[in-house]
Amino acid sequence: MNSPQIVYAHLKEVRDFQISKILKKATIIDSSYTVSKVVGVLVNSNSYDVFCMDGKDVFTISARDLLSAKDVENMKVKPLLRKIQSLTKNDTVEKAAAILSHYRMRSVPVVDENQIIGIVDVKDIVELLHKQNLKWIPVNYIFTSNPITVKSSDSLATARKIMITKKIDHLPVIKGDKVLQVMTSMHLLQVVKPGEKIGMGLRGVDAKKKYQSEIGNIGSTRIPNLGTHAPLSTVIESMLKNDASCCLLTLWDHVHGIVTYKDIVNILESKIPSEVPLYIVGLPEDYSSAEIVKTKFDKIIRNLRKVYPEVESAKASIKTIHNPTSNRPHYDVGVRIITPYKTYNYAESGWDLSKIFDTLGNKVVRNLSQHSKKRWKTSIRKIDKKDIF
Repeated sequence: MNSPQIVYAHLKEVRDFQISKILKKATIIDSSYTVSKVVGVLVNSNSYDVFCMDGKDVFTISARDLLSAKDVENMKVKPLLRKIQSLTKNDTVEKAAAILSHYRMRSVPVVDENQIIGIVDVKDIVELLHKQNLKWIPVNYIFTSNPITVKSSDSLATARKIMITKKIDHLPVIKGDKVLQVMTSMHLLQVVKPGEKIGMGLRGVDAKKKYQSEIGNIGSTRIPNLGTHAPLSTVIESMLKNDASCCLLTLWDHVHGIVTYKDIVNILESKIPSEVPLYIVGLPEDYSSAEIVKTKFDKIIRNLRKVYPEVESAKASIKTIHNPTSNRPHYDVGVRIITPYKTYNYAESGWDLSKIFDTLGNKVVRNLSQHSKKRWKTSIRKIDKKDIF
């Protein structure tokens, strides 16, 4: 596996790129719109995210968010909107990538004088990465292994439930032993708001009945399908050429992994000053305890090295899970510890990022101290607990 330090240094040009050079027109809605109207805006504009402003605050909703609406025709979209951080014209791609990852979006709005003047789209950042020499990075450096799949005979309601509960946008559709196509949240929205791609058979049918229909051939067949050891540059080139938001990775017709635009952009992680290379992705600057979180992550690794000196680098990924019934954000945090012998992965969820890192710290140090006992005499009992956090 390539060293995170090498990847980080190689991509400095992209991280420092000014977002003003890649601005695109934003798709704007009004908070008074019904869900049905917003679905129509998304489908007709071929957008995944739409935005609106309320004073100085920016709100968004995505295609996947809209799948949770129970009354598409009459429900107002306002309760489903989520507040997000925006960019300014002077910001860089590194900051845009952090916001994209944290809020799990595909575009970030750029605001000037309380007006949305454009967006930075994830695809445009991927195109910047495509200009770099990434042949030396294997796709298994970033891919999601063993992706969730559905059968062509499954109902659309099953696909919708998986997307909502698992917070994913892409579902490979299997028939027999082969992948037929990939269904996305946008395909499901087109079922609610039928277009020509869905066909006349579902027009005029109640939304609940539409979801009871089989998946069949709904989805895209223009999805790149490559081997699990393909270079990242080949994956990006195939996705851009096919205008696809994902790439499947297969071996002997079996789906081993999937890569999305967001997975690719996640390599633009931020580095934390530390004695060991530390990286963090998905922590926007507007989070009130951002510096506390960085400090705790640094302390976790520093104390871990007292009992497991072989730690070479570590990465933390933070994602915000929107809950429309509560104003409190919910966080999913993953930590990857890289050593010469093995890569260790840990995950934790909760409402308080600071407490999540406390829990992860205890878990990481306790677990890896057991692995190091055969090679090191240092015991975790020698660490003063008050020094851990």
